[in-house]
Amino acid sequence: MAIANATMTVTITESVSLNGTNRGNTITKTISNIHDVMERIITVPTSEITLYSTHASAVAGSTFDLDFIKYVRITNKDASNYIILRVTNAESDEFAYKLAAGESFILHGHAASTEMSAAGGAGAPDQNITSVEAQANSGACDVELIVASVNS
Repeated sequence: MAIANATMTVTITESVSLNGTNRGNTITKTISNIHDVMERIITVPTSEITLYSTHASAVAGSTFDLDFIKYVRITNKDASNYIILRVTNAESDEFAYKLAAGESFILHGHAASTEMSAAGGAGAPDQNITSVEAQANSGACDVELIVASVNS
């Protein structure tokens, strides 16, 4: 039996009351034709590991087609330790992001037209995201990972 495509709904809500005035908003994004979802809890050690990677055609296991990724969320489930996320593109340019305990990091498309640039200015993004790695600072951290992609 073939897997049917589904619609994914992502909702982000901020809510704060400052001096008696409610602030914040709810943003909802709907992503249609989701066909592949990987959801895992991964223990990130103090040495760097690859959470997932992308490729243009060799797709299997935790390697996704870079053109089809539509949503990624990485949440540090640890109570006190942070992790460093390293996002790398096809030219081996990278950026690192410190994800504190309890925080989440969201990425959307991974193809050159939507994501990472190392052009050093206001130019358009020019390289595919090829991998996302993680490393815990002083003790292993559990990380929740969800990757959702379409099939074409």
